[in-house]
Amino acid sequence: MRLAVVLFVLLAGAAAVGAVAAPAPTYTVAFQGSGSEHQLDNKQNVEDDGSCEAAEHVDVTAAVSWSASWTRFRATTRSTLGAPAKIDGSRVTGSHVKDACGLPLDEAPPEWVSQASCDDALVTSAGPQLSAATRGKSLMLAVAAPSFVLPVSVKCPLNVRNDQLTAHAAVALKKLSALKRGQSISIRIGTSAPGPGDLYAPAFDCSAPTKPYEGYRTVDHCQDDLSWSGTLKITRAS
Repeated sequence: MRLAVVLFVLLAGAAAVGAVAAPAPTYTVAFQGSGSEHQLDNKQNVEDDGSCEAAEHVDVTAAVSWSASWTRFRATTRSTLGAPAKIDGSRVTGSHVKDACGLPLDEAPPEWVSQASCDDALVTSAGPQLSAATRGKSLMLAVAAPSFVLPVSVKCPLNVRNDQLTAHAAVALKKLSALKRGQSISIRIGTSAPGPGDLYAPAFDCSAPTKPYEGYRTVDHCQDDLSWSGTLKITRAS
């Protein structure tokens, strides 16, 4: 009897040692989006007597497009990941004009008058980002598009509002684990489909008037409109 018990314990121990927990499934996360930002800015340098001899007009549009993916992603750990991105077709176009507030151009300050246009490819200063963490029964995802900037040679001024090219999404862990290999979950994201915590400002007042200084003040009327849409796709890989 004792021998039987000893053999049972030994066999049970061997089975426990030999058992290997199934690895957590891996996923591919794909993030793609496109959108545009249009800024219209009209500034006037106004003298104390109300007259104006120098004005500046900016009418510029940035068209952005990107795609990125992360492979071997696991939903079991908190992580922040970077990735290379494709930004084909991302460009800035527009004009930048300085004149004499509608007066004859020779009444403008010396060397003020100019006219420039732009049609240039955008570049990036940082790549896209993916952050993930579990919260209760959900996987919380946060993504950020590449940070777009204008090359220094571009003659149209614009600071792309990259803080708006971000999104958040919540995915039920039960739904995620139920995916079979090759199956996907697609989530619509962007300014018209905000996720948890997304606070978008599609219309932004970018006016920056100044108070009188040495006989002049700047009157500025600036409007910036931005919109984008995209998809976050999670595919089970293993």
